[in-house]
Amino acid sequence: MSNDQPATATPVWDDVPTRDDPPGDGYYELTENGWGAIIGWLSGVDRMVRCPDRLPHVVTEVCTDRSGTRERTLPRSTEDQQIIDDFINEYLGDAGVPSRPTGWRWLLRLPSGYTGPQIESLVIAGVGRLPADHVRPGQLVPRIRETLQGIYGSR
Repeated sequence: MSNDQPATATPVWDDVPTRDDPPGDGYYELTENGWGAIIGWLSGVDRMVRCPDRLPHVVTEVCTDRSGTRERTLPRSTEDQQIIDDFINEYLGDAGVPSRPTGWRWLLRLPSGYTGPQIESLVIAGVGRLPADHVRPGQLVPRIRETLQGIYGSR
């Protein structure tokens, strides 16, 4: 007996379509942290696009000593970017999500009537209803998924 049904492949970040430039209206650039990455992943690879990250990123260095606090802005180094990427991928790993490739800007297609900040606020509110001992990313995934399904409708 054979199964004529095609096998459903597990999605991977490389399934997210690429574009040379951000698509503009109707999309929201996800924050460059674990939170933004998990919102994108749990929304679905079919709801995202990615484009090469060509932005000039900067970091702010703050130094505080007896004479006061000084700040200076510097270009983000390769090492800085690696630290950011490592933290994002560690967060994703804790949530059972595969590591995200580096060098991309990730954009989420917005459902009608929503902005990116509204989606983030709704997800935060949904997670806020969890008990205080639910702080690991893997513990948050079911509530985040539930909130996003409410926003996007059933998949």
